[in-house]
Amino acid sequence: MLNAIRTLCSRFARDERGSIAVEAAIWLPTVLAIMAGIYSLHDMQRHKSLNIKAAYTISDAISRQTDPIDNAYLTGMNNLLGYLTHSASGHSLRVTLVRYNGKKKKYVAEWSKTRGSFGALKTRDLTSMYSKLPTMLHNERVIVVETETDYQPPIKIPGVSTSDLFYNYGFTRPRFAPKVVWSNG
Repeated sequence: MLNAIRTLCSRFARDERGSIAVEAAIWLPTVLAIMAGIYSLHDMQRHKSLNIKAAYTISDAISRQTDPIDNAYLTGMNNLLGYLTHSASGHSLRVTLVRYNGKKKKYVAEWSKTRGSFGALKTRDLTSMYSKLPTMLHNERVIVVETETDYQPPIKIPGVSTSDLFYNYGFTRPRFAPKVVWSNG
């Protein structure tokens, strides 16, 4: 009996007859799942890269302002974020002017304006961001721009891609003026 089983297994292993349709049915789902996973990961990284570039573009545009900025300007920057990230909805923007007080060795939020789901950044909230902020001189200012965009993967594969919010953070020093001024008018 044992010899008969060995003979059958040996004959089966040496048999080179087969059908390509059977092999395709076995391998095709695996290959397609791998390709879909790679495509989803690539798309996720592309979307994250777009979000980072948009955050720095907005930060740079605001840093070049010599005139006061207002609600219309910030709404335009939020629309620009949506355009640059190809995100019609599900994006948020927070712009904060941060000053360093060298005598008290602390950062101060001079003003913070938002669009979307962010709340305004207060001076007390900056303590959690000390490690992210640059080393600055007394009364030096930086513009902190935070963006968040919603990401939906093109192909949902469990464990490979999930819906997510991409948060980015960047800062730029004002370029042509000592500070960027906010106007409520």
